Amino acid sequence: MKKLSIVMLVLLFSFSFVFANGTTETAPAAEPVVEEVKPAGTTEVVWWTYFGKANVSYLQKIIDAYNASQTDYHVTIEYQGSQAEMIAKIQSTRSEDLPALFNCAIENIGMLIPADYCIEAQTFLDKDKEGWPELDKTYAAFRSAYSDKEGNLVGYPNGVSYPTIYYNKNLLAKAGIDPMTLTSTEEVYAACKKLVSEGYCTYGIGFHPDGGYYFNASLAREAVLAFDNTDGYTGDITKCLYTDGGKVQESVTKYLEFYKKLYSEKLAVAYGSNYSSEIIPLLASGDCAMMMGVISMTTKVLTGVAGNFEVGVIPCPSVTPEGKRGGEPSGGTGLFIANNGDKWEMQGGYEFMKFCSKGEWAGYFASATGYLAPNTDAYNSEVYQNYMTNTFPAISVVYDSLAKSDDSAKMPLCAISSTIKAANKLAIETVANEPTDASIAQAIQTAQATIQDAIDLYNLSNN
Repeated sequence: MKKLSIVMLVLLFSFSFVFANGTTETAPAAEPVVEEVKPAGTTEVVWWTYFGKANVSYLQKIIDAYNASQTDYHVTIEYQGSQAEMIAKIQSTRSEDLPALFNCAIENIGMLIPADYCIEAQTFLDKDKEGWPELDKTYAAFRSAYSDKEGNLVGYPNGVSYPTIYYNKNLLAKAGIDPMTLTSTEEVYAACKKLVSEGYCTYGIGFHPDGGYYFNASLAREAVLAFDNTDGYTGDITKCLYTDGGKVQESVTKYLEFYKKLYSEKLAVAYGSNYSSEIIPLLASGDCAMMMGVISMTTKVLTGVAGNFEVGVIPCPSVTPEGKRGGEPSGGTGLFIANNGDKWEMQGGYEFMKFCSKGEWAGYFASATGYLAPNTDAYNSEVYQNYMTNTFPAISVVYDSLAKSDDSAKMPLCAISSTIKAANKLAIETVANEPTDASIAQAIQTAQATIQDAIDLYNLSNN
Protein backbone atom coordinates (compact mmCIF):
# COMPACT_ATOMS: atom_id res chain seq x y z
CA MET A 1 0.00 0.00 0.00
CA LYS A 2 2.88 2.32 0.82
CA LYS A 3 4.53 1.66 -2.55
CA LEU A 4 1.28 2.31 -4.35
CA SER A 5 0.86 5.65 -2.60
CA ILE A 6 4.32 6.77 -3.70
CA VAL A 7 3.65 5.80 -7.30
CA MET A 8 0.32 7.66 -7.28
CA LEU A 9 2.02 10.72 -5.82
CA VAL A 10 4.68 10.71 -8.54
CA LEU A 11 2.00 10.38 -11.21
CA LEU A 12 0.03 13.18 -9.66
CA PHE A 13 2.95 15.58 -9.81
CA SER A 14 3.79 14.45 -13.31
CA PHE A 15 0.44 15.36 -14.82
CA SER A 16 -0.82 18.31 -12.83
CA PHE A 17 0.22 21.32 -10.84
CA VAL A 18 -1.38 21.91 -7.41
CA PHE A 19 -1.69 25.55 -6.45
CA ALA A 20 -2.11 27.21 -3.07
CA ASN A 21 -5.82 28.00 -3.69
CA GLY A 22 -6.53 24.31 -4.18
CA THR A 23 -7.19 24.45 -7.87
CA THR A 24 -5.40 22.13 -10.30
CA GLU A 25 -4.35 22.76 -13.84
CA THR A 26 -3.00 20.47 -16.58
CA ALA A 27 0.69 21.06 -17.35
CA PRO A 28 1.14 23.30 -20.39
CA ALA A 29 2.12 21.55 -23.63
CA ALA A 30 5.72 22.00 -24.76
CA GLU A 31 6.14 24.86 -27.20
CA PRO A 32 6.90 23.78 -30.77
CA VAL A 33 10.54 24.11 -31.78
CA VAL A 34 10.88 26.99 -34.21
CA GLU A 35 13.89 26.84 -36.52
CA GLU A 36 15.99 29.97 -36.34
CA VAL A 37 15.80 32.06 -39.47
CA LYS A 38 18.62 34.24 -40.66
CA PRO A 39 17.84 37.92 -40.05
CA ALA A 40 17.02 40.00 -43.11
CA GLY A 41 19.88 41.69 -44.90
CA THR A 42 23.26 40.69 -46.23
CA THR A 43 25.90 39.31 -43.86
CA GLU A 44 29.52 40.17 -44.61
CA VAL A 45 31.83 37.15 -44.80
CA VAL A 46 35.54 37.99 -44.63
CA TRP A 47 38.16 35.52 -45.87
CA TRP A 48 41.83 35.77 -44.85
CA THR A 49 44.31 34.23 -47.26
CA TYR A 50 48.01 33.94 -48.05
CA PHE A 51 47.38 33.11 -51.71
CA GLY A 52 49.37 35.43 -53.96
CA LYS A 53 48.09 38.05 -56.38
CA ALA A 54 47.55 35.72 -59.35
CA ASN A 55 45.60 33.12 -57.39
CA VAL A 56 43.55 35.78 -55.59
CA SER A 57 42.49 37.08 -59.01
CA TYR A 58 41.16 33.60 -59.87
CA LEU A 59 39.45 33.33 -56.50
CA GLN A 60 37.84 36.73 -56.98
CA LYS A 61 36.01 35.38 -60.02
CA ILE A 62 34.49 32.65 -57.83
CA ILE A 63 33.65 35.17 -55.12
CA ASP A 64 31.92 37.45 -57.63
CA ALA A 65 29.85 34.54 -58.92
CA TYR A 66 28.82 33.56 -55.40
CA ASN A 67 27.92 37.10 -54.40
CA ALA A 68 25.80 37.44 -57.54
CA SER A 69 24.02 34.12 -56.91
CA GLN A 70 22.31 35.13 -53.66
CA THR A 71 21.79 38.06 -51.28
CA ASP A 72 22.19 36.45 -47.86
CA TYR A 73 25.97 36.72 -47.77
CA HIS A 74 28.69 38.88 -49.31
CA VAL A 75 32.24 37.48 -49.38
CA THR A 76 35.42 39.54 -49.51
CA ILE A 77 38.97 38.19 -49.56
CA GLU A 78 41.88 39.85 -47.77
CA TYR A 79 45.57 39.05 -48.25
CA GLN A 80 47.40 38.71 -44.93
CA GLY A 81 50.98 38.04 -45.97
CA SER A 82 52.77 34.69 -45.86
CA GLN A 83 51.19 31.60 -44.36
CA ALA A 84 53.26 31.95 -41.18
CA GLU A 85 52.32 35.63 -40.85
CA MET A 86 48.64 34.94 -41.38
CA ILE A 87 48.44 32.07 -38.88
CA ALA A 88 50.35 34.15 -36.32
CA LYS A 89 47.79 36.94 -36.81
CA ILE A 90 44.87 34.54 -36.36
CA GLN A 91 46.39 33.12 -33.19
CA SER A 92 46.86 36.58 -31.72
CA THR A 93 43.51 38.08 -32.76
CA ARG A 94 40.51 38.29 -30.40
CA SER A 95 37.80 35.84 -31.45
CA GLU A 96 35.26 38.59 -32.20
CA ASP A 97 37.74 40.21 -34.61
CA LEU A 98 38.47 37.04 -36.58
CA PRO A 99 37.27 36.59 -40.16
CA ALA A 100 34.69 33.96 -41.09
CA LEU A 101 37.09 31.99 -43.30
CA PHE A 102 40.83 31.43 -43.51
CA ASN A 103 43.33 29.36 -45.45
CA CYS A 104 45.80 26.92 -43.94
CA ALA A 105 48.16 24.26 -45.27
CA ILE A 106 46.64 20.81 -44.92
CA GLU A 107 49.66 19.34 -43.13
CA ASN A 108 48.86 21.71 -40.25
CA ILE A 109 45.35 20.37 -39.71
CA GLY A 110 46.47 18.74 -36.46
CA MET A 111 47.17 22.26 -35.19
CA LEU A 112 43.69 23.48 -36.16
CA ILE A 113 41.60 20.67 -34.64
CA PRO A 114 42.22 21.64 -30.97
CA ALA A 115 42.49 25.39 -31.70
CA ASP A 116 39.87 27.76 -30.28
CA TYR A 117 40.04 29.91 -33.42
CA CYS A 118 38.81 27.13 -35.74
CA ILE A 119 35.39 25.46 -35.78
CA GLU A 120 34.94 22.20 -37.66
CA ALA A 121 32.85 22.27 -40.83
CA GLN A 122 31.12 19.16 -39.48
CA THR A 123 29.24 21.43 -37.05
CA PHE A 124 27.44 22.99 -40.01
CA LEU A 125 27.32 19.84 -42.11
CA ASP A 126 25.29 18.06 -39.41
CA LYS A 127 22.58 20.74 -39.68
CA ASP A 128 22.66 21.01 -43.47
CA LYS A 129 19.27 19.89 -44.82
CA GLU A 130 20.15 20.74 -48.41
CA GLY A 131 23.07 18.31 -48.50
CA TRP A 132 26.52 18.63 -50.01
CA PRO A 133 26.75 16.29 -53.03
CA GLU A 134 30.27 17.42 -53.98
CA LEU A 135 31.54 16.26 -50.59
CA ASP A 136 30.39 12.72 -51.34
CA LYS A 137 32.24 12.91 -54.67
CA THR A 138 35.49 14.14 -53.12
CA TYR A 139 38.43 11.78 -53.59
CA ALA A 140 38.80 9.62 -50.47
CA ALA A 141 42.46 10.57 -50.00
CA PHE A 142 41.54 14.26 -49.89
CA ARG A 143 38.43 13.98 -47.74
CA SER A 144 40.24 11.92 -45.13
CA ALA A 145 43.08 14.46 -45.07
CA TYR A 146 40.54 17.14 -44.10
CA SER A 147 38.93 15.09 -41.32
CA ASP A 148 39.75 14.55 -37.66
CA LYS A 149 40.43 11.17 -36.07
CA GLU A 150 36.66 10.54 -35.67
CA GLY A 151 36.05 11.25 -39.35
CA ASN A 152 34.47 14.67 -38.77
CA LEU A 153 35.04 17.19 -41.55
CA VAL A 154 37.34 20.01 -40.41
CA GLY A 155 37.65 22.00 -43.65
CA TYR A 156 37.66 21.52 -47.40
CA PRO A 157 40.48 21.58 -49.97
CA ASN A 158 40.73 24.93 -51.66
CA GLY A 159 43.88 24.22 -53.64
CA VAL A 160 44.77 20.51 -53.72
CA SER A 161 48.46 19.99 -54.17
CA TYR A 162 50.27 16.70 -54.42
CA PRO A 163 53.93 15.59 -54.22
CA THR A 164 55.18 14.55 -57.62
CA ILE A 165 58.22 14.34 -59.88
CA TYR A 166 58.17 16.35 -63.11
CA TYR A 167 60.33 14.89 -65.85
CA ASN A 168 61.58 15.50 -69.37
CA LYS A 169 59.89 12.81 -71.46
CA ASN A 170 62.45 13.09 -74.26
CA LEU A 171 65.45 12.59 -71.98
CA LEU A 172 64.02 9.61 -70.15
CA ALA A 173 62.98 8.02 -73.44
CA LYS A 174 66.49 8.45 -74.89
CA ALA A 175 67.95 6.85 -71.77
CA GLY A 176 65.52 3.95 -72.03
CA ILE A 177 63.93 4.70 -68.67
CA ASP A 178 60.25 3.95 -68.19
CA PRO A 179 59.04 6.72 -65.85
CA MET A 180 56.21 4.57 -64.52
CA THR A 181 58.78 2.22 -62.98
CA LEU A 182 60.10 5.05 -60.79
CA THR A 183 57.80 4.27 -57.90
CA SER A 184 60.35 4.52 -55.08
CA THR A 185 63.29 6.70 -54.11
CA GLU A 186 65.61 3.74 -54.74
CA GLU A 187 64.46 3.55 -58.34
CA VAL A 188 64.66 7.32 -58.77
CA TYR A 189 68.27 7.21 -57.59
CA ALA A 190 69.11 4.45 -60.08
CA ALA A 191 67.55 6.49 -62.91
CA CYS A 192 69.55 9.59 -61.93
CA LYS A 193 72.76 7.59 -61.90
CA LYS A 194 72.08 6.26 -65.39
CA LEU A 195 71.09 9.66 -66.80
CA VAL A 196 74.20 11.44 -65.52
CA SER A 197 76.83 8.70 -65.86
CA GLU A 198 75.81 8.00 -69.45
CA GLY A 199 75.87 11.68 -70.40
CA TYR A 200 72.20 12.42 -71.01
CA CYS A 201 72.23 15.43 -68.66
CA THR A 202 74.24 17.19 -65.96
CA TYR A 203 71.80 16.55 -63.13
CA GLY A 204 69.36 13.72 -62.69
CA ILE A 205 67.04 15.63 -60.36
CA GLY A 206 66.46 18.87 -58.48
CA PHE A 207 64.40 19.29 -55.31
CA HIS A 208 61.88 21.82 -54.12
CA PRO A 209 63.53 22.42 -50.75
CA ASP A 210 60.42 22.01 -48.57
CA GLY A 211 61.97 18.71 -47.62
CA GLY A 212 60.00 18.04 -44.47
CA TYR A 213 56.78 17.72 -46.44
CA TYR A 214 58.22 15.24 -48.97
CA PHE A 215 59.79 13.27 -46.11
CA ASN A 216 56.34 12.77 -44.56
CA ALA A 217 54.73 12.07 -47.94
CA SER A 218 57.19 9.32 -48.90
CA LEU A 219 56.80 7.64 -45.51
CA ALA A 220 53.03 7.81 -45.95
CA ARG A 221 53.32 6.15 -49.38
CA GLU A 222 55.49 3.51 -47.76
CA ALA A 223 52.67 3.02 -45.20
CA VAL A 224 55.09 3.64 -42.35
CA LEU A 225 53.62 5.03 -39.14
CA ALA A 226 56.42 7.14 -37.71
CA PHE A 227 54.57 7.98 -34.47
CA ASP A 228 52.63 6.04 -31.88
CA ASN A 229 48.85 5.78 -31.70
CA THR A 230 48.64 5.22 -35.45
CA ASP A 231 50.30 8.56 -36.25
CA GLY A 232 47.83 10.29 -33.95
CA TYR A 233 44.60 8.87 -35.39
CA THR A 234 43.77 6.54 -32.49
CA GLY A 235 45.03 8.73 -29.67
CA ASP A 236 47.38 11.61 -28.99
CA ILE A 237 50.92 11.23 -30.28
CA THR A 238 53.35 10.67 -27.42
CA LYS A 239 56.37 9.15 -29.17
CA CYS A 240 58.44 9.75 -32.28
CA LEU A 241 59.59 6.34 -33.54
CA TYR A 242 62.51 7.38 -35.78
CA THR A 243 64.94 5.44 -33.58
CA ASP A 244 62.70 2.45 -32.84
CA GLY A 245 65.26 -0.03 -34.17
CA GLY A 246 62.62 -1.47 -36.50
CA LYS A 247 60.63 -0.60 -39.62
CA VAL A 248 60.41 3.14 -38.99
CA GLN A 249 64.13 3.61 -38.41
CA GLU A 250 64.91 1.42 -41.41
CA SER A 251 62.65 3.48 -43.68
CA VAL A 252 63.92 6.84 -42.41
CA THR A 253 67.50 5.64 -42.89
CA LYS A 254 66.85 4.52 -46.46
CA TYR A 255 65.10 7.78 -47.25
CA LEU A 256 68.10 9.84 -46.08
CA GLU A 257 70.47 7.47 -47.90
CA PHE A 258 68.66 8.47 -51.10
CA TYR A 259 69.80 12.08 -50.65
CA LYS A 260 73.26 11.22 -49.41
CA LYS A 261 73.99 9.01 -52.42
CA LEU A 262 72.65 11.57 -54.89
CA TYR A 263 74.80 14.36 -53.49
CA SER A 264 77.94 12.37 -52.79
CA GLU A 265 77.85 11.25 -56.44
CA LYS A 266 76.93 14.76 -57.71
CA LEU A 267 73.74 13.57 -59.37
CA ALA A 268 71.43 16.35 -58.19
CA VAL A 269 71.11 20.13 -58.31
CA ALA A 270 72.45 21.75 -55.13
CA TYR A 271 69.96 21.23 -52.33
CA GLY A 272 68.25 24.47 -51.37
CA SER A 273 68.24 25.86 -54.91
CA ASN A 274 65.22 27.96 -55.78
CA TYR A 275 62.84 25.83 -57.78
CA SER A 276 61.43 28.72 -59.80
CA SER A 277 64.56 30.68 -60.71
CA GLU A 278 67.15 27.89 -60.71
CA ILE A 279 65.75 24.36 -61.09
CA ILE A 280 62.99 24.99 -63.66
CA PRO A 281 65.46 26.75 -66.04
CA LEU A 282 67.79 23.73 -65.74
CA LEU A 283 64.85 21.45 -66.48
CA ALA A 284 63.86 23.61 -69.46
CA SER A 285 67.36 23.59 -70.94
CA GLY A 286 67.73 19.81 -70.65
CA ASP A 287 70.54 20.08 -68.10
CA CYS A 288 68.31 18.48 -65.45
CA ALA A 289 66.01 15.55 -66.20
CA MET A 290 63.59 15.64 -63.23
CA MET A 291 62.32 17.88 -60.43
CA MET A 292 60.59 16.83 -57.24
CA GLY A 293 57.89 19.35 -56.41
CA VAL A 294 54.17 19.73 -55.89
CA ILE A 295 51.55 19.66 -58.62
CA SER A 296 50.63 23.31 -58.06
CA MET A 297 53.97 24.17 -59.72
CA THR A 298 52.63 22.93 -63.07
CA THR A 299 51.89 26.35 -64.56
CA LYS A 300 55.41 27.58 -63.77
CA VAL A 301 56.98 24.39 -65.11
CA LEU A 302 55.04 24.48 -68.39
CA THR A 303 55.73 28.19 -68.82
CA GLY A 304 59.44 27.66 -68.20
CA VAL A 305 59.73 24.69 -70.56
CA ALA A 306 57.81 26.66 -73.21
CA GLY A 307 57.09 23.62 -75.35
CA ASN A 308 60.75 22.54 -75.73
CA PHE A 309 59.68 19.01 -74.80
CA GLU A 310 56.71 17.19 -73.31
CA VAL A 311 56.57 17.33 -69.52
CA GLY A 312 55.46 14.24 -67.63
CA VAL A 313 54.69 13.60 -63.97
CA ILE A 314 55.35 10.65 -61.71
CA PRO A 315 53.06 10.07 -58.70
CA CYS A 316 54.66 10.46 -55.28
CA PRO A 317 57.27 7.74 -54.73
CA SER A 318 57.49 5.52 -51.69
CA VAL A 319 60.82 4.94 -49.95
CA THR A 320 61.38 1.40 -51.21
CA PRO A 321 59.98 -0.73 -54.04
CA GLU A 322 58.16 -2.76 -51.36
CA GLY A 323 56.21 0.26 -50.12
CA LYS A 324 52.43 -0.17 -49.90
CA ARG A 325 51.60 2.80 -52.17
CA GLY A 326 47.92 2.37 -51.38
CA GLY A 327 47.14 5.90 -50.34
CA GLU A 328 47.87 9.30 -51.84
CA PRO A 329 49.37 11.96 -49.56
CA SER A 330 47.47 15.21 -49.83
CA GLY A 331 49.12 18.62 -49.85
CA GLY A 332 48.21 22.19 -50.57
CA THR A 333 45.82 24.65 -49.00
CA GLY A 334 42.43 24.22 -47.36
CA LEU A 335 39.54 26.50 -46.51
CA PHE A 336 38.53 26.58 -42.83
CA ILE A 337 35.87 28.34 -40.76
CA ALA A 338 37.10 30.71 -38.07
CA ASN A 339 35.33 30.58 -34.72
CA ASN A 340 34.51 34.29 -34.44
CA GLY A 341 31.30 33.92 -32.45
CA ASP A 342 28.99 35.26 -35.16
CA LYS A 343 26.83 32.31 -36.18
CA TRP A 344 25.66 33.87 -39.44
CA GLU A 345 29.11 34.92 -40.58
CA MET A 346 30.31 31.38 -39.91
CA GLN A 347 27.25 29.92 -41.66
CA GLY A 348 28.04 32.13 -44.63
CA GLY A 349 31.58 30.78 -44.62
CA TYR A 350 30.23 27.25 -44.76
CA GLU A 351 27.84 28.10 -47.61
CA PHE A 352 30.67 29.66 -49.59
CA MET A 353 32.88 26.64 -48.90
CA LYS A 354 30.22 24.47 -50.52
CA PHE A 355 29.95 26.82 -53.49
CA CYS A 356 33.71 26.67 -54.09
CA SER A 357 33.52 22.87 -54.30
CA LYS A 358 31.02 22.87 -57.17
CA GLY A 359 32.39 21.24 -60.30
CA GLU A 360 32.34 24.39 -62.40
CA TRP A 361 34.27 26.49 -59.88
CA ALA A 362 36.60 23.92 -58.37
CA GLY A 363 37.42 22.78 -61.90
CA TYR A 364 38.05 26.36 -62.99
CA PHE A 365 40.43 27.09 -60.09
CA ALA A 366 42.32 23.82 -60.62
CA SER A 367 42.76 24.47 -64.35
CA ALA A 368 43.85 28.08 -63.80
CA THR A 369 46.44 27.24 -61.13
CA GLY A 370 47.64 23.69 -61.73
CA TYR A 371 46.11 22.39 -58.50
CA LEU A 372 44.24 19.08 -58.62
CA ALA A 373 40.47 18.80 -58.92
CA PRO A 374 39.22 17.90 -55.40
CA ASN A 375 36.18 15.90 -56.53
CA THR A 376 34.90 14.03 -59.56
CA ASP A 377 32.49 16.84 -60.50
CA ALA A 378 35.44 19.23 -60.79
CA TYR A 379 37.46 16.62 -62.68
CA ASN A 380 34.62 16.04 -65.15
CA SER A 381 33.83 19.73 -65.61
CA GLU A 382 34.22 21.13 -69.11
CA VAL A 383 36.87 23.62 -68.08
CA TYR A 384 39.05 21.00 -66.38
CA GLN A 385 38.67 18.41 -69.13
CA ASN A 386 39.76 21.09 -71.59
CA TYR A 387 42.82 21.75 -69.40
CA MET A 388 43.70 18.06 -69.33
CA THR A 389 43.28 17.66 -73.07
CA ASN A 390 44.96 20.82 -74.30
CA THR A 391 47.32 21.99 -71.55
CA PHE A 392 48.59 19.10 -69.45
CA PRO A 393 47.56 15.62 -70.59
CA ALA A 394 50.27 14.04 -68.42
CA ILE A 395 48.30 14.85 -65.27
CA SER A 396 46.02 11.90 -66.03
CA VAL A 397 48.48 9.48 -64.39
CA VAL A 398 47.85 11.14 -61.02
CA TYR A 399 44.10 10.67 -61.38
CA ASP A 400 44.62 7.06 -62.44
CA SER A 401 46.52 6.59 -59.20
CA LEU A 402 43.88 8.45 -57.18
CA ALA A 403 41.10 6.31 -58.61
CA LYS A 404 42.78 3.22 -57.15
CA SER A 405 43.81 4.79 -53.86
CA ASP A 406 42.60 4.37 -50.31
CA ASP A 407 42.87 6.77 -47.37
CA SER A 408 45.98 5.20 -45.80
CA ALA A 409 48.58 7.83 -46.72
CA LYS A 410 47.78 10.39 -44.04
CA MET A 411 50.18 12.88 -42.55
CA PRO A 412 50.84 12.71 -38.78
CA LEU A 413 47.89 14.24 -36.92
CA CYS A 414 49.26 16.48 -34.22
CA ALA A 415 49.63 20.12 -33.26
CA ILE A 416 53.42 20.23 -33.74
CA SER A 417 53.42 19.50 -37.48
CA SER A 418 55.60 22.54 -38.19
CA THR A 419 58.29 21.21 -35.84
CA ILE A 420 58.17 17.80 -37.52
CA LYS A 421 58.58 19.36 -40.94
CA ALA A 422 61.46 21.56 -39.80
CA ALA A 423 63.29 18.66 -38.14
CA ASN A 424 62.84 16.46 -41.22
CA LYS A 425 64.06 19.24 -43.49
CA LEU A 426 67.16 19.75 -41.36
CA ALA A 427 67.95 16.03 -41.55
CA ILE A 428 67.77 16.13 -45.36
CA GLU A 429 69.84 19.32 -45.56
CA THR A 430 72.47 17.79 -43.29
CA VAL A 431 73.05 14.69 -45.41
CA ALA A 432 72.65 16.55 -48.73
CA ASN A 433 74.99 19.43 -47.98
CA GLU A 434 77.65 17.32 -46.23
CA PRO A 435 77.22 14.00 -48.05
CA THR A 436 80.67 12.58 -47.37
CA ASP A 437 80.85 13.54 -43.70
CA ALA A 438 77.30 13.69 -42.44
CA SER A 439 76.22 10.78 -40.32
CA ILE A 440 72.74 9.57 -41.22
CA ALA A 441 72.40 8.01 -37.78
CA GLN A 442 73.25 11.33 -36.14
CA ALA A 443 70.84 13.25 -38.39
CA ILE A 444 68.06 10.85 -37.42
CA GLN A 445 68.94 11.11 -33.74
CA THR A 446 68.84 14.91 -33.91
CA ALA A 447 65.49 14.91 -35.69
CA GLN A 448 64.04 12.40 -33.24
CA ALA A 449 65.21 14.35 -30.19
CA THR A 450 63.87 17.65 -31.56
CA ILE A 451 60.48 16.17 -32.38
CA GLN A 452 60.21 14.23 -29.10
CA ASP A 453 61.00 17.35 -27.06
CA ALA A 454 58.25 19.23 -28.92
CA ILE A 455 55.77 16.39 -28.35
CA ASP A 456 56.56 16.25 -24.63
CA LEU A 457 56.31 20.01 -24.21
CA TYR A 458 53.02 20.22 -26.05
CA ASN A 459 51.46 17.33 -24.12
CA LEU A 460 52.68 18.75 -20.82
CA SER A 461 51.11 22.12 -21.64
CA ASN A 462 47.81 20.76 -22.93
CA ASN A 463 47.00 17.73 -20.79
